[in-house]
Amino acid sequence: MPGWFQGAHEAPSKPSKPRRSRTMGPQCEKTSAANSPDERTMLIARWRRITRLPLPTATGIASLAHVPKPTGHGPNLGDAANLLAACEWLLRRRLRQDWALLPGTGRAQVLTWVSQVKRDAPVVKATASAADAAAWTLFAMYWCGVCHPAGLFNKSLHPPTGLVRWISQFHVDQHAGQGREIQEEFAHHMSSARAHCDALVRTMLKRTGRVAFLRELCVQ
Repeated sequence: MPGWFQGAHEAPSKPSKPRRSRTMGPQCEKTSAANSPDERTMLIARWRRITRLPLPTATGIASLAHVPKPTGHGPNLGDAANLLAACEWLLRRRLRQDWALLPGTGRAQVLTWVSQVKRDAPVVKATASAADAAAWTLFAMYWCGVCHPAGLFNKSLHPPTGLVRWISQFHVDQHAGQGREIQEEFAHHMSSARAHCDALVRTMLKRTGRVAFLRELCVQ
């Protein structure tokens, strides 16, 4: 029977030789690989579905007036260049304080994860007793910009990348003119981020009995 493209009175054409099916060339394979998500991206998406927690957001310059002032004495904010140093000082102080509040077993658990967590699959079994240690680890991983707990104990050669990313949401002229307000907002936002990490870890443990050390889950 003629194909749908042939006229009603046209005789069928001679059967043609079978054609070789098209195979994906190297360039097509490269393009396909570039468009497909990698394993880490798929792992992050899976754990976002598991947790389903809203992310805390920065309030921005417009609502900085009601943010409580941080305690302690940090670097002076004489110009925009000092803003990063001041916020880094606040961050490292917060990490040290939270580390000191962990019991000895919690600090030992963090150090155990340094050697146990796999880089290609950073998911470990854990119990509720390890929740505080896991929350500290995720919080620190996000702000320091590392993908593995071991990175928290290496000497840093640059400012914490999570902090740099957060500060970059403000304009350069705001860095210079409203540095003190941004510093105060950062102290407030750190508390919100830490509370989010606590809730995130407890949700993971309740639903799966595991913790995923994926800093992308913490704060965007």
